[in-house]
Amino acid sequence: MTLLAHILIIATYALIAAFVAFVLPGVFDSFEATTALISGAVFFLIGLQIHTMYIWKFGKQDTVNRLLALHQDYQVSIDKLEESKTELEELREKIYKVDNKQNTEIISEMHVLQTLLGQVIDKSGKSLEQRADVAEVIGNQDQSESQRRQLNLEQKERSDGEVLNIMHHALEGNRVDLYLQPIVALPSRRIIHYESYSRVRDEEDNVIFPSQYLRLAEDSGLVGTLDNLLLFRCIQVIRRLGPRRPDLRFFCNISSVSLNDKEFFPQFIDFMMENNELSDRLIFEFSQKDVLRQSPMVGRSLATLGRRGFRFSMDHIIDLNMDLADLSSRYFRYAKVGANLVCDQESDIHPDDLKEAFSRYDLDLIVEKIENDQTIIEILDYGMDYGQGYLFGEPRLSSDTRLDL
Repeated sequence: MTLLAHILIIATYALIAAFVAFVLPGVFDSFEATTALISGAVFFLIGLQIHTMYIWKFGKQDTVNRLLALHQDYQVSIDKLEESKTELEELREKIYKVDNKQNTEIISEMHVLQTLLGQVIDKSGKSLEQRADVAEVIGNQDQSESQRRQLNLEQKERSDGEVLNIMHHALEGNRVDLYLQPIVALPSRRIIHYESYSRVRDEEDNVIFPSQYLRLAEDSGLVGTLDNLLLFRCIQVIRRLGPRRPDLRFFCNISSVSLNDKEFFPQFIDFMMENNELSDRLIFEFSQKDVLRQSPMVGRSLATLGRRGFRFSMDHIIDLNMDLADLSSRYFRYAKVGANLVCDQESDIHPDDLKEAFSRYDLDLIVEKIENDQTIIEILDYGMDYGQGYLFGEPRLSSDTRLDL
């Protein structure tokens, strides 16, 4: 009740009391003035008492209502607290499960990396002096002039012994880096995928390119180890990328040495089967020569991966006359063809029909080694959808901030 209402009530019974005290004696002769004044005062006091009791009762009821409201709010707060505790426990369980899953993945990766390190130790068991002797023998063998031209003239010239020494210490010192080169959509040149490469650094952080160490790595049996390290560097990038850019895929080359490694290849297949979520990110790439001469055992293992969602790519294509239906049935979804081969008018498949021939079997054709604007103009004339080459970006270190990751 408002203050104005209380004032009006007090004024009401005060007026009645005044009427009793001053008006009634004039109306009734039997009413003496003193009696009338006493009666008016008593009436006023009775009204004041009744008003006070009402105010007290009303205040008590208001207090009770406020206490009930506070109690209800308290119960609501308790219920919300219990809900928060339940949600917190569920969140803890989820985090615990995620951590356990990540730990399992890390342990699984560590087992494979342990095998890689074992390979490094086994294949590096010779003393560096013995490696240098072997390298000198290799260096003294006859080489064609075209092979010698493949060496990167911009790099400091190194002997085979020095390169083997660098590789030995780079593998032990974790100086094998992952480089990524973009694969773009044409004609927009928007980056859609990346191809991964390995680069070896010496103790002074100078980069040693494959043209210098690849032949020696094959001769010494280390090329498989390099391929596998490249794969796990790529997996680390995928882990960091998380759910961002879900359509972005990484092409990872697997050499024939890795395919035919009876110790590592089965373990590699088991690891991929246990990490099936990588199938949306990883594309395993094989050269045309390796695909054509794959053993039945390798073919069955790759088919197992294909049924789990993994897809493959063929590169280093030198002959376009191949069974595309068979290739598609073996879970190949990409084919990389050099720009010079696409523009070759003497090929059995005309460049205008090349894209349609591959897409008929769900094969995306990627034109690689596009190095200049003249080449890209010709490629676009043939309606190609995807391209790769230095014109769109050179391979960069996976930690380079300029990469669109």
